[in-house]
Amino acid sequence: MTETPPQPSPAITVQAQRLSPEDERLDKLFDELESGSLKTLEEAARQIITLSTALLGAFFGLLSLSKPPEYLGFPEVKILGSATLIAFFLALLLALLAIAPRRYVFPRASLTVKRALLNEMLQRKHRRVRLASWLFGLGALLMLLAALDLLLLRL
Repeated sequence: MTETPPQPSPAITVQAQRLSPEDERLDKLFDELESGSLKTLEEAARQIITLSTALLGAFFGLLSLSKPPEYLGFPEVKILGSATLIAFFLALLLALLAIAPRRYVFPRASLTVKRALLNEMLQRKHRRVRLASWLFGLGALLMLLAALDLLLLRL
């Protein structure tokens, strides 16, 4: 049994024209936005790491005092403080995952695979940084509520 070789597809004609200078600027702008997006996401993750680490350090420093302040015994402060610590810790964890190195295996000559990997990388980092930002904001809000509870209701 002999197989017949595949037949070539008929030629497709495509009409094209040069981009206008305005369209070229727009295309260049989006190329720059895309290439800078990865760097911006990693910088945002590093900022969240710095802030979360500093605030977690302040919390643990407060807890390590030999004679802790009386207000740390209030149930509302314990609950808000615990929720704040959890939010800051999770924000720190997600930000670390966003910048953690990862090995990518791809064929060197395939632009299609490289484009798909870049999109996957950007989406993964964006999701983690966005969630880390929300958790950090939640932690800051909880910390504000704890401070307002102390200032308005306890002191």
